[in-house]
Amino acid sequence: MKIISIKQIVSLLTISTVTLLSACANGPSVETNLDKENFDEYFAAGNVTVYQTEDELPGKVVSLGLIEGESCKAKENDIPANAADARTMAREKAASMEANAVVFTSCTLIEDQQCLEMMVCYGKAFQVSDH
Repeated sequence: MKIISIKQIVSLLTISTVTLLSACANGPSVETNLDKENFDEYFAAGNVTVYQTEDELPGKVVSLGLIEGESCKAKENDIPANAADARTMAREKAASMEANAVVFTSCTLIEDQQCLEMMVCYGKAFQVSDH
């Protein structure tokens, strides 16, 4: 039985690690359809703060208009239409108007020909600044 020393184990591990890393360094390149603009759009709703009333809006306020968002249950096995998804869609629309604040006025279930059920949330978009 041959006994391997610690020095030999460390050498083997070092050689193995270097070999693996060098093999990965020349690996195939990966191309995706992801770009910064898609990320900005995807996370845009996170830049819009929801306030309960217009009285809560801090600083200088400019009204940018009305917004709405919807959540659709298109198939029987889909999740139910819900206010959270409808509000997120409305916040995305507000962000596209360069709003950073929203006050929701109502959410309601409505009948729709393409959806088994649809939740729509209505609100107002605002640009709030500190000065």
